[in-house]
Amino acid sequence: MRTSPEPEPPATPRPKTRAERQAETRDKLLDAALQVFTEFGFHGASLEAIAGQAGYTKGAVYANFAGKEELFLAVIDRRIDRNLQAQADFAAAAARGDDVSADMASFFEQQFDRNWAILAFETLLYAARERPELMEAIAERYRQIDAIGLQFLEKNVPGPSDRLKYVAIGQSALGEGLMLRHLVEPERVTHEVIDKVYDAIFAPDRLDGDASET
Repeated sequence: MRTSPEPEPPATPRPKTRAERQAETRDKLLDAALQVFTEFGFHGASLEAIAGQAGYTKGAVYANFAGKEELFLAVIDRRIDRNLQAQADFAAAAARGDDVSADMASFFEQQFDRNWAILAFETLLYAARERPELMEAIAERYRQIDAIGLQFLEKNVPGPSDRLKYVAIGQSALGEGLMLRHLVEPERVTHEVIDKVYDAIFAPDRLDGDASET
């Protein structure tokens, strides 16, 4: 009588390298930092609370970041990186002919999240009043956002780069203003209204054509 072969024993997971463990710790700290910063604000958040939320001690924070400001900037950097990846994914999906409207709507809704808006403006006020060196670090992130916007425009909108770079600045600056207005009157300046404002100003057919250099 034939018998079934003995099942193969489950494979033993490969031990994580030190670099992988460090990356995992850093990612957990960034997740916790975003949650704690959002809940308590930049001033109200403590490194102890962030470490506890991530399941680590405060020493783990200092092993990865110099302090609260550097940790917050890392949260911003990760948000920028994820936004860039999302835009690349949208572009690839659109090139395949996929319908990305629902995913894009969800993406833009996240960009105008109320809690993130409060945190962003609180941090800007703190930097403007007390830490000008932090303001310069934030300004560098704005330049990165503008550069990402310019890359997208250069691929999708005809026109000279010298002109499109101003459009990119305008788009990001308008986004900041609309985030503030959405924070103040969310029932009037809804996500749908924000989309319509962008279309009214920055739709490709409105950007096409010659413009005088300034």
